[in-house]
Amino acid sequence: MSSALETIAKEKLSEIHFTKDDVLSDPAKKRLRNIYLKKAELLGNAYKGKVKMFFKTLEGNVLCVETTIWEANEEYITLKGGINIPTKSILEIEF
Repeated sequence: MSSALETIAKEKLSEIHFTKDDVLSDPAKKRLRNIYLKKAELLGNAYKGKVKMFFKTLEGNVLCVETTIWEANEEYITLKGGINIPTKSILEIEF
């Protein structure tokens, strides 16, 4: 993804309205997203490592946040501070 995208602070995520539809239509990309999220979860829990996460808002904007992922499943990911983001809204994870 482009570094020109708007990067927001993790603390601002509670103000974001996330898309309800899955931003990925390709089943292979969905599987890859789940694999990357599980790797990011391991990185966050074992090493307190951060990843860049790109996601789409309800308004159609693509934003980026650098954060630690504590939990990831099919429905939501959980960040430090108990912030939840719908998995469907995540476009890409960069390590």
